[in-house]
Amino acid sequence: MQDDPNARAIQHGWTALEDAELLSFLLTRGGLPGPSALETARWLLRHVGGLKRLSRAPEGQLCQVAGIGPVRARRVLALMTLSRRMSEQPLYRGDLCDSPDAVFNSLKGRLGLAACESFLVVLLDARLRKLAEVEIARGQANAVAVTPRDVFVPAVLEGAVSIVLVHNHPSGDPRPSLEDIALTMRLQRAGELLGIPIRDHLVITARGFTSMAAQGHVPQLRHGDSEGALACSPRWSVDDQRPDRHNGRPCTLSCSSSTCSGDPCPTTPMEE
Repeated sequence: MQDDPNARAIQHGWTALEDAELLSFLLTRGGLPGPSALETARWLLRHVGGLKRLSRAPEGQLCQVAGIGPVRARRVLALMTLSRRMSEQPLYRGDLCDSPDAVFNSLKGRLGLAACESFLVVLLDARLRKLAEVEIARGQANAVAVTPRDVFVPAVLEGAVSIVLVHNHPSGDPRPSLEDIALTMRLQRAGELLGIPIRDHLVITARGFTSMAAQGHVPQLRHGDSEGALACSPRWSVDDQRPDRHNGRPCTLSCSSSTCSGDPCPTTPMEE
């Protein structure tokens, strides 16, 4: 019984099984897992450093374990990818995308545990509905190359009214780097010239995200003080892009004042 995951699952239920026991069902040659599959599963978890690291491990690292070939490795990675996507709340074309949380929840499964950096742009229409989501670039573990042309050509082709920038930090640190801030400012200037403002730039990790707009790194977006906050939830407004408000300077937080001067609007402190 101790080395029979199938019997333990029948008697105690799937939740009673350890990680290695569950993994052993993916490592069988057909039929039910036996002692050899269970031992291979244990070696695999030890080799990569646990279940969470397994979801980020490349195929080659899995194949370094005796008994794991390309077929078994891909079977494991396919399931890991599916499990990550189950945690997402996907946004489809036409869905409302009116807050940083909505963007994060739609992408956290794919980007949160990714082993390399990816840079995406979410394209929005005038009613904050999603038009498309485009991967602009994919880089190494700590870098990705992006140009204004890469970002704004898809926006122009789709007729986007505004965009949200998104990239991940595989290191797990959600704080934007100096390079991230410089790139955001550069893209911000390009967006102003094209009339396609940037709503936000999110840095996503496995444990949460940072809104660069909330930290003041996207000038046209005036959010409340968010020092040290990861997950923020101010909502964007469809009125944010109207040039007749805020002395002709658009912002992205809904403002209830009829005499708004264009100064930063008061906001509620963000919750972690």
